[in-house]
Amino acid sequence: MPVSLPEIQSPDGQLRSLLQRRLDNLTKPTGSLGRLEEFAREFGVMRGSVDFVLNKQAIFTFAADHGVSRTGVSAYPREVTAQMVFNFLRGGAAINVLCRHYGIENVIVDVGVDYDFQERPGLVSKKVRRGTENFVEHPAMTEEEAIRAIQVGMDCAQGYDLIGTGEMGIGNTTSSSAILAVIAGLPVEEAVGRGTGVDDERMRHKANLIRKALHSHQPDPHDALDVLTKIGGF
Repeated sequence: MPVSLPEIQSPDGQLRSLLQRRLDNLTKPTGSLGRLEEFAREFGVMRGSVDFVLNKQAIFTFAADHGVSRTGVSAYPREVTAQMVFNFLRGGAAINVLCRHYGIENVIVDVGVDYDFQERPGLVSKKVRRGTENFVEHPAMTEEEAIRAIQVGMDCAQGYDLIGTGEMGIGNTTSSSAILAVIAGLPVEEAVGRGTGVDDERMRHKANLIRKALHSHQPDPHDALDVLTKIGGF
């Protein structure tokens, strides 16, 4: 049975003016909050509401392994992905400190780590598969898997007023560099960075593998799902 995603609804055209009126009625000079008012207005449009109250907030860190990590693109082995998930769950990462300080819920989501975690507080198991394929040789995932991964994010967001997202996965900057090169039309060497702090030789190796993958798969820059399926991550 084909898997599909719901369409994103266009915002209510009248809502923007209602939100601006709400802002202008606050006890302050009109427009005095500058960009903050712009952010508040756009937030209201996205939510479809003139209510600016944030009752439930969270940071979701989505963790998954990348098949391309087996090709030597990172300074660390893929096993570090699972080790870092355990570190998040112990409260040992910077995001744990920030979430505690600001009173934001911190949620780790296993979308595709090459490890079977036991059930524990703070970890949501939504594993699509134990890591993507090595996209230098094969498409990273099937279209159905790509849609399932997107659906995981949509499901996690339900019931929250505001969320932020993070990621954990050795090899992830190789995937994101490849996506950036395609979507932005950049030369690969401009899109590739040092990721985990690799040296010049390994960075050239990383760029060469991405070029090979893009030549082989020809991802369509006008089709985000095609790009994700061929060179993306969970």
